[in-house]
Amino acid sequence: MSIRNLLVKIIGILLLVNTFVAAGPAISGVRTFTQPDGTKFEGVLKGDSSFHWIESEGSIVIVNPQDKFYHKAIINTENKISIMSEKPTIIQNNMSEASPRIPANHEVTNEKRKKLNQLYKNSKIGSHPQ
Repeated sequence: MSIRNLLVKIIGILLLVNTFVAAGPAISGVRTFTQPDGTKFEGVLKGDSSFHWIESEGSIVIVNPQDKFYHKAIINTENKISIMSEKPTIIQNNMSEASPRIPANHEVTNEKRKKLNQLYKNSKIGSHPQ
């Protein structure tokens, strides 16, 4: 077998492997996200490396490109993402150690997830469908 044939096979195998590992899942679990002004909120990162969003208190949360803050978003009647003026609830730092905080349910409905995935498939433009 010639060197050229061997290189072609190696490149072919690498390309094949790359297609299977191109988009890994988002890190699961509740995380703390920080707004540009330093305030924090909790949410769950969903999706993969090519399409992702945050779920917080049952809402979709994405970055507003104008002010760079995280905002809640909805899927409007025209099946487009509409960024709302409302931001996720800020974590209060003044809670005492003795009073445990009840963890919030951050998950959105499966219907919202299906709509998000459909918007992404239709848009093919990256992280935030327009």
